Amino acid sequence: MTDEPTTPSSATPPPRRRRAAAAASEVVAPEAGMLVEIPTEVEATATSAPPAVEFSRGAVGGIRAQDVHVRTGVVGGMAGEHASVEMGLVGGVAAREASISQGVVRAVLAQDVRIEQSLVRTVVANRVQTGPTTAIALVLARQVDGNARILLDWRGALAFAAVFGALAAALRLRRH
Repeated sequence: MTDEPTTPSSATPPPRRRRAAAAASEVVAPEAGMLVEIPTEVEATATSAPPAVEFSRGAVGGIRAQDVHVRTGVVGGMAGEHASVEMGLVGGVAAREASISQGVVRAVLAQDVRIEQSLVRTVVANRVQTGPTTAIALVLARQVDGNARILLDWRGALAFAAVFGALAAALRLRRH
């Protein structure tokens, strides 16, 4: 047996939701069903992003800040005004300006992207600047500058989708 109290199976736990009639600074406590007062200053700082985050030598699920800089780290996702990766591994980047140097990134969604000596799977951006020894699988961008190895641009992706769709339709018709 454990020392923790248990509730009888016939008893239902209190609801775990915010009351509609409660004020903005009152929250329902999940344990006792009581109202707990939370200062509004804490709520305001908890929802706003920090101005800058620098992360190195570690792993984290996600980072959201105005300026995000990752060096030799692994990050699930990053979001901010300015995001940069140096020798890191990142699942996704969403930023106004993104910079990737000697890193591996799964997806980038940004207005302006600068990529040097990196491997990126998907880039969706307004303008992409690439440096030497950069490989990108799929680029959807208005303007691409530099000499990168790009597997598919938007025209190639459109042609691939058309051929794939035609083959899938032919196989479906043949099956029926």
